[in-house]
Amino acid sequence: MILSWDKPKPIISKEEWMNISADSAPPGVYVSNMSDEDRRKWKAKLVGHKSGHPQVEIRKDSTVIIVSLHGGYRYKYYGPDKVGTGDTNGINLHIASAGPMQLTFEEFDEMKLAVEEAKEALRKTEVHPHDS
Repeated sequence: MILSWDKPKPIISKEEWMNISADSAPPGVYVSNMSDEDRRKWKAKLVGHKSGHPQVEIRKDSTVIIVSLHGGYRYKYYGPDKVGTGDTNGINLHIASAGPMQLTFEEFDEMKLAVEEAKEALRKTEVHPHDS
């Protein structure tokens, strides 16, 4: 298994982090609050079930990968006039980074395995009509 589903432990308090964070800033600005060891892992969490857009969010260093099986994914976007959420109309994979992605071949293979593992996790959580 490539993905780590455990929530990373913060290295400073939330109050200290909020004082230096750019959490509400435009994309590309990110202040991590986890250990270097956690930052190097393929961290994953299942999100979006309440909104009807189940997806897996994967993070490693400053890279974010969103994986969705059906109907696209939801994301937070920033524009000159507004901040909001949008749908991606059928796109299944979103990859963003605060800078250039620099991967070894092994890390690239791990990224592909992480996406496959995320897809499998989403398949396991799908509700089918005959399951209700």
